[in-house]
Amino acid sequence: MGSWFNYKYFLHTHSHLAFLGWIFNIIYYFLLKQFKLLDSKKYGYLFIALNISVLGMLLTFPFQGYALWSIIFSTLHILISYIFAIFFYKDTKGNNSINRKFAIAAIVFMVVSSIGPFSLAPIIANGLKDSIWYDMAIYFYLHFQYNGWFLLSIISMTAYSIKIKDNDNWQRAFNLFVISTILNFSLSTLWTDPGWVINIISVLSSLMQFHALFLMSKDIFIHLRKMDKFKAMLMKIIYLLFILKIFFALAGSIQEVAMFVYYNRNLVIGYLHLIFLGIVTPFFFIKISEEYAILNSSNHKLALIIYLFIFLLSELLLTTTSVGFNGDVILFISDLIVYTTWILAGITIYLSSRYKLEALNHNKSNS
Repeated sequence: MGSWFNYKYFLHTHSHLAFLGWIFNIIYYFLLKQFKLLDSKKYGYLFIALNISVLGMLLTFPFQGYALWSIIFSTLHILISYIFAIFFYKDTKGNNSINRKFAIAAIVFMVVSSIGPFSLAPIIANGLKDSIWYDMAIYFYLHFQYNGWFLLSIISMTAYSIKIKDNDNWQRAFNLFVISTILNFSLSTLWTDPGWVINIISVLSSLMQFHALFLMSKDIFIHLRKMDKFKAMLMKIIYLLFILKIFFALAGSIQEVAMFVYYNRNLVIGYLHLIFLGIVTPFFFIKISEEYAILNSSNHKLALIIYLFIFLLSELLLTTTSVGFNGDVILFISDLIVYTTWILAGITIYLSSRYKLEALNHNKSNS
């Protein structure tokens, strides 16, 4: 491999583009559509500015990692996202719906998550890069992105798409999700062995999320019965994976489990992939395919089924690397993980190109 290739640099590129080039953009679009703000020119200009910064990260992170220009572009994205947060709050202020409350909470957590990357500079400047504070700053960012910005945005869109029968239950669920998202950061600190009080907080926050999901479940399942069978099946899988995610968080609240997971990084990756690849990405595949009325086309159905199967296989493989295998078996499993990653990437590229083609056809038909 040439000397220009640095694995860590490409890892940084991968994470920034996945978060900011894919999930941020798709949440941005569907939130604007949900609140009828797509025609506002200022959001169009913001979108261009946001993606210039993403392009800058694509052209700098692979070659220099965290350095002057990559930091400038990533900081620029954060600052522009603050402007988006202010505009969105002001432009939706008269809306008191539960889906707006979840959307605002998601955006607030997106802003809060930026404390993590902004704290890295002073941590490094004070010679603390090898301390727990460096990892804690990264985990802080990841937690409020995944559990705040990503998941609460999805809940907002779900609340918008269904006719809520019991607004009181959804309000209680909202309160529980906001409080539990804050408290559940405790899960990301357990590897430092902070004491039993933090373990209890972590347990309680996970139980709060179970309760919140239960409060919303009646309306969700009534809505699922009205969907066509294929979409209902996909949404049920996402719902079950959401439950599984909370269960893993609850199990991780046990100190011994938390330490085992911390020292088996594939389990951490598996947990993050569960949210990113198992819940968030399929949810938006469904949203986009509905946008262009291709959800039930045979090729699209097959691609989504293969995607979910390969995803579940990759999760199983990541888990098996932590249960005591060694030697040739681990090497074989590691090879399989690489293959599943490439297959998932291939399916994602196929679906993205399909959506792009449908978007072009849609624009032509409307012009």
